[in-house]
Amino acid sequence: MVPPPPPPPNAAMGSGWRPAYMVGEIAPTTLGMPSIRPKKKLKALHWDKVDTPQVTVWAGHAPTAEQKEEKYTDLAKKGVLDEVERLFMAKETKIFGASTAAKQRSAKKQIISNDLSKNFQIALSKFSQFPAEEVTRMIIHCDKEILDNMVVMDFLQREEMCNIPENVAKLMAPYSMDWTGPGATSSDREQDPTEITREDQIYLYTAFELNHYWKARNRALALTRSYEPEYEHISSKLQEVARVSESLRDSVSLMNVLGLILDIGNFMNDANKQAQGFKLSSLARLGMVKDDKNETTFADLVERIVRNQYPEWEGFLDEISGVIGLQKVNVDQLRSDATKYISNIKNVQASLDAGNLSDPKRFHPQDRVSQIVQRSMKDARRKAEQLQLYLDEMIKAYDDIMVFYGEDNADENARRDFFAKLSSFLVEWKKSREKNTTLEESRKRTEASLARKRVNVNLANNTPTPETTSSPASSGAMDSLLEKLRAAAPQAKDQRDRRRRARLKERHNVRVASGSKPPEDEEEEKPEEDEHGLLSPPPAAEEDKPEAQVSEGEDVADRAASMLLGLRSNSDAGGERQRRRRESADEERRNRRMRRRNPTSGSKDSADGGLPTVQEPSSPSHSVDDQLPSPPPDDQTPQTPPSIVVSEQNGHNSD
Repeated sequence: MVPPPPPPPNAAMGSGWRPAYMVGEIAPTTLGMPSIRPKKKLKALHWDKVDTPQVTVWAGHAPTAEQKEEKYTDLAKKGVLDEVERLFMAKETKIFGASTAAKQRSAKKQIISNDLSKNFQIALSKFSQFPAEEVTRMIIHCDKEILDNMVVMDFLQREEMCNIPENVAKLMAPYSMDWTGPGATSSDREQDPTEITREDQIYLYTAFELNHYWKARNRALALTRSYEPEYEHISSKLQEVARVSESLRDSVSLMNVLGLILDIGNFMNDANKQAQGFKLSSLARLGMVKDDKNETTFADLVERIVRNQYPEWEGFLDEISGVIGLQKVNVDQLRSDATKYISNIKNVQASLDAGNLSDPKRFHPQDRVSQIVQRSMKDARRKAEQLQLYLDEMIKAYDDIMVFYGEDNADENARRDFFAKLSSFLVEWKKSREKNTTLEESRKRTEASLARKRVNVNLANNTPTPETTSSPASSGAMDSLLEKLRAAAPQAKDQRDRRRRARLKERHNVRVASGSKPPEDEEEEKPEEDEHGLLSPPPAAEEDKPEAQVSEGEDVADRAASMLLGLRSNSDAGGERQRRRRESADEERRNRRMRRRNPTSGSKDSADGGLPTVQEPSSPSHSVDDQLPSPPPDDQTPQTPPSIVVSEQNGHNSD
């Protein structure tokens, strides 16, 4: 079945389909190329073509031109071709600079180099909208927009703008005009400058035609805008260098500090390393000498000594503080800048007097450089003279101070690093002071913290701190206590002896030696008729004397212990150990009292028919001396004591 032929190019298709891909007017020029093609360029598929498709699988896929047209028409109706065109559209390559101006520029002749042309475009980008004639007029008229634009002024003074190559001069000559000859204003140019590019025209009207005074002109114009700020900058630096140099000479504190460093250093060095002075480069080594613990340096030591021992020397930090601001200043470069400034003003003045700027007839008729420059030259000359005075003063002061501190003023490195050495010394000094003060404050805080901890521990244990009360050993209270004990022991013994003699006297009126039989008394047979009804304790037997003596010694020890406990009660009243000692002492005293109340001899007397011992009420709070009766006063008659019956057996046993 033969397929129907394709519809004519302008015939209407069914279902509203329009043959957007059909090119009816253009017949396919390539064999087998269908008439339906994409509206825009699409991405290409790069085939690896088969050389002999007749013997391959592609032999059966060889449709005729009518079949291809039918196939593409069917794909177009189904929207396949539209989707392919939408997805695989190739990006259009845009050619920059294809504007009308670029086309016109490309059509014009370019004489200057490409680099110079690009530099023109960059430097004069602010005036890119102005034609070449207008930009030229602004440059020749010395407009404020040109003079105040430092980029434009720097570009106009460049070497490539002042020196014209020979090939450029030959090509520019037909378009130029000689303003130095007579009748220049009435002469015509050989060729029209509009034939060359915009940058070439500006170059022609300015740098090329005014080349005979172009360099001097731009130098003088730049001076009118730069001489005031440069003078302020250079003069302030020169005065600062001179002032700091004088302050270094006048600083007595700095000399004292350097002398202290020299003295301590000579003390540390051996005999063969003694020095009478040192250069400023030695100050950088102070921080390299460290102590045995590697914690502090020699610079820290010197700072601490000056701050604690010689505080009046610390003023050198303020006296020579200006060296910090000059540590990066190259004095030789500053000197060169000042000399260049002065010579520049002199050269411009010489150009105005007898140089390239002295004859206005050789200028462009519209050039106003002479009027603009002459307005500022008077003030510029005065500033140059003043700057020369500052320069001479600075050179003298700087050279003198370098010699004063032992530096070589002819050495370039020494001249460059003089202020930097002193600045580094000041910076390290301040670091050492900060380090030392931080350590001291930390140490004080640590000591205060330890003191608070001791106070808290002592308060918890009810122990007074050394600040509130001193210990008995340190205050001498122990020594006084021992002296009191030594003085009190014989007095207590004498008192007990007196009481014992008084009791014996009341009984027998005569003291009976130990082992002898006391005299008989009538009242001894009648002990029950005593008006008091009380019996005195019998005298202690011979075997009881050592116990009594021991008891007396123990009484002294008990009293000493009680006094010690009383002395320590304020400092350690709540201690467990002291409480146990008191309890043991009280228990020992009660035991001794019990032994005295129930002696062995008393039991023997009871067995022999003697009187029993009278029990006295015991009280732990009373001492032994309180239980003994006190002797009667001498002016009163002693009462008759109760008689004590001593058995014969006891007397014989005593013998």
